[in-house]
Amino acid sequence: MTDMVKKTFFRRLALNFKLNRKGGEEGAISILLSLLMLSMLLSIGLGVSVLMFQQIKMTIQSGQSVVAFYAADAGAEECFYQVNQETTIGCDDGLTATISCSLDNGATCSAEYDGEGSIISTGRYGNADRALELNW
Repeated sequence: MTDMVKKTFFRRLALNFKLNRKGGEEGAISILLSLLMLSMLLSIGLGVSVLMFQQIKMTIQSGQSVVAFYAADAGAEECFYQVNQETTIGCDDGLTATISCSLDNGATCSAEYDGEGSIISTGRYGNADRALELNW
């Protein structure tokens, strides 16, 4: 009788092992699929956040670019005014001249007159530099 009990016990143990093993494989596949889906969602989320960060950075830089352009315009206008007034100071001191200015908003400008009807002005604000040229 003890041999029969042993055989029955081992049969049940083997059956339980097979059942547990089969369930374990299904559980492993579920975990792998879950990890795959989570990694895909994470990569999509990171991609979207990188794009949003770049758009925010570009928006900030475009605002700085506009301020730098208007600073260059202010420098060119100041130089042009001095040339038209024939003041012999600043941009109209003879052959070639350069003026520099600092604006209240922190922007800076510099303008250079070549003595022949051309002014090149550069404006700076933040990380943006913009230049323009006036010819007459």
